[in-house]
Amino acid sequence: MNVEVLKKKDIKSYMEHIKRIFDYDVSEDIIEKLIRKNKVLIIKKDDVIVASVIVEERFEYIKNKKYYKLEYLGVSKQYRREGLATKLFEKIEEMIKENNIDYIELTSGNQRRGAYYFYKSKHFKIKDTTVFVKFY
Repeated sequence: MNVEVLKKKDIKSYMEHIKRIFDYDVSEDIIEKLIRKNKVLIIKKDDVIVASVIVEERFEYIKNKKYYKLEYLGVSKQYRREGLATKLFEKIEEMIKENNIDYIELTSGNQRRGAYYFYKSKHFKIKDTTVFVKFY
């Protein structure tokens, strides 16, 4: 199983993957907008997406730094602990070198203990911050 970039032909499979992993219903036009502005890395098994991550390139103007914001990293339950997330990170690291990225950032919920230990094993540091959200 190889890492590839999500293409239009795989949008329906990606929508099903997002529903399975995160229990979100997302529309095809939203995914089309997403892939115009960002990279979505995927891993497929028999034409079914089993792992993915959104990679958004951002720029921190005050510090003059380019970085990747990673979102919705998810691996189907039956494929966890098989190295698929590591494969995604290996591809991201290639992209970092090619695009002169200064760092990567992601957010993960406290309840996701497996993800916590995975990110720590990849040498992520926990940023001392509090996230404030106001919904309308």
